[in-house]
Amino acid sequence: MSRTPIQNLKVQCQLVFVILLMPLGLFANETGNLHISKKEGPEKALGLSQALAKVRANDLSLLRFDVDTQAFHAEANASHYLPDPVLFAAAQSIPTDTFDLDQEPMTQLRFGVRQMFPKGDTLSIKRDLSGINAEIQGIKKASLWRKLKLNTETAWLEAWYWQKNKQLIEEDRVFLTQVLDFVQSLYQVGVKDQSNLIGAELELIKLDEKQIVADRNFRKYRNQLNTLANENLAGDQLSTKLLTFKKPGINFKNSDLLMSKFLAHPEIKALDGRVDLLGKKVNLAEQAFEPTWGMEVSYGLRGGENNDGSDRADFLNAGVSVQLPLFTKGKQSQTLSAAKFRKSSIENMRLEALQKMRFQFENVYQQYLITVDQRALYEQGILPTLARQKQSALQSYESDKGDFRTVTDLFSKEQNAKIRHQRLRVNEQLMIAKINYWIGLDAGLEKESMPEAVANKQGAKAQ
Repeated sequence: MSRTPIQNLKVQCQLVFVILLMPLGLFANETGNLHISKKEGPEKALGLSQALAKVRANDLSLLRFDVDTQAFHAEANASHYLPDPVLFAAAQSIPTDTFDLDQEPMTQLRFGVRQMFPKGDTLSIKRDLSGINAEIQGIKKASLWRKLKLNTETAWLEAWYWQKNKQLIEEDRVFLTQVLDFVQSLYQVGVKDQSNLIGAELELIKLDEKQIVADRNFRKYRNQLNTLANENLAGDQLSTKLLTFKKPGINFKNSDLLMSKFLAHPEIKALDGRVDLLGKKVNLAEQAFEPTWGMEVSYGLRGGENNDGSDRADFLNAGVSVQLPLFTKGKQSQTLSAAKFRKSSIENMRLEALQKMRFQFENVYQQYLITVDQRALYEQGILPTLARQKQSALQSYESDKGDFRTVTDLFSKEQNAKIRHQRLRVNEQLMIAKINYWIGLDAGLEKESMPEAVANKQGAKAQ
């Protein structure tokens, strides 16, 4: 269909308008959010450090471990003391014909005390058991905090990803709306048919569906932060910039260094504590083969007189008792064997946990290196190339050398690539968070993620 000079001029002006606005829609990150919903102020944005502080302050399990630690310390202090002595009083050899206490010389009122002594080193072993239990509670607290920290970091990063996803959708909506207006103007002057107009409207409808998915997932992870913190955290939106973790500055190829980090992990140290605990229980079971000693002191009061008229003397009694494990060796041997088997089981569990931790770390670290390379490929090659392709397709479409389907396909590819790029950025931080969880480094946060700014500048140059 031929065009009039007026129509050609109108089309050219509209095309120039769209092309000039494309860089703004594609790279709004560098100059601010263009045509996006009102941005939350800094005072309303929820930062990761704020969320972590709330989680640590409000978690009752962390407080419970402190209380349990105090309880075990109290038990350790109580283990210093011997069993309570037994006081007794008795009336002995009372004549049943008169019940007269001074009738017979052997009648007496007897008062005394008995004291039993635990077998072997039972007291000190029980004190050590309580002390080890107290240390284990502190280790469990550290282990729980690491898990809570990792879960909070994961939820925050996932929520940030979906928030960024929503922002990209809004930026794409601006671009598609401009394209729709352009196609509609061409349709109105008879340059393009209705299928192109319907295609542009369909792309906007698809964006609406993606917006719903992004909203749902953002709310899911944002609510996870509230659950972890046990309160409704202030600031519905997160920080607009991805706060990235600093990379651990250690040599991951040094196996001895890595093993030392794994051995210091609270999960392994808790198993070490259980091994020590069961070792003490083995020692406690061995004390059952030791004799149990006891002593008794009593004083007997007598009334009446001897045959020579003198007062009857009182009696003093003292003795030592010993309980010999002669007939219970079978039971004691089985108890000792059970304690040794339990210790061996925990030692195997510790070895398995170390091996599992090492393989999980190696897998995540390899995935991290691949993700870094893949993210760089998107920033340096894929995103700039797609931006140029889309611009070229738009120009070809205006000059009747291309079809609208090519434009929409390239738009969809670029949209998916931008989302995939953000996914890679977030995955990279998630993997660093897991690495820090295993090797015990609290690497802190950097201010701004540089790769996004670099990608934006490169994309702008491509325009």
